[in-house]
Amino acid sequence: MQNIKLECRRSKNTAGNEFIFVDILITPHYYFNGNKHNGNDFNPEDCKEVLTEIFSILKIEPSEFIEMQLINLEYGVNIIPEMNMKNLIEGIIYYKKTPFIFSSSIRTYKITNATPYKQIKAYDKGIQFVNYPQYGIQRNTFRFEVRSKQRKNIRKLGIYSLCDLFCDEVYKKMGESLLSEWENVLIINLEPDLTGLKPSEVKYITEAGTIEYWITKLQNPYRNCYAREVKKYYHKSQNKNNLHHQLKVLILDKIFDLLSGANSTQGIPMKSGLFKNEKIRSD
Repeated sequence: MQNIKLECRRSKNTAGNEFIFVDILITPHYYFNGNKHNGNDFNPEDCKEVLTEIFSILKIEPSEFIEMQLINLEYGVNIIPEMNMKNLIEGIIYYKKTPFIFSSSIRTYKITNATPYKQIKAYDKGIQFVNYPQYGIQRNTFRFEVRSKQRKNIRKLGIYSLCDLFCDEVYKKMGESLLSEWENVLIINLEPDLTGLKPSEVKYITEAGTIEYWITKLQNPYRNCYAREVKKYYHKSQNKNNLHHQLKVLILDKIFDLLSGANSTQGIPMKSGLFKNEKIRSD
């Protein structure tokens, strides 16, 4: 079946005994949309229903889920920013101090190897389906995504077996993880609004809106120079030029909507983690 693949691999334990493992590769979001796209919302309840159906097709009983471990996981969020998508993607330049790079020749898709076992992706989702208007995917759809390729990282989300993907708390931790990873992203504004700014502010925002500027900060031998400069840049940009903050608000709004299943973006404070004291903004 399309988007459900089985792969066999051999492995030996410390005693030299050989075992055969079967890896099940699935893309639940695509399956949810008839294997056509993953450009719309896909909330926890949708995911649980899809997983139940997929493993029913594979004749795997819920009682066996505890034996199934996740070794690769991708999770992300789609948002609709009101800004030029090309400039948005171009402006995403660093995850912590690791550069984002374009995926081969595709100039709308950026990725960074945060660690050997984790990748952060940021890309223009809308352009993937621009020739398929029947799917209803807005052209300005932006996706921010984390891919984890290590059990240790996956377990930080509270996922030890397939059973845990039926737990609401796990999806909340995924949302917290996405927000935490977004905090590590440096995005510069390639088209800042300089109206009403002082000459010194214009000079700074213009200079800091270039990759070359940030390369010099990374090369600075003084400890924390880069981190302090990122903080300064976002503060000096204020809300109208601070793309990082604008996108964070949209990501936060969407995560709350997905977790609550609500259509509203009213304030819903959470009790723990990164959501503490945060509220959805509808402005």
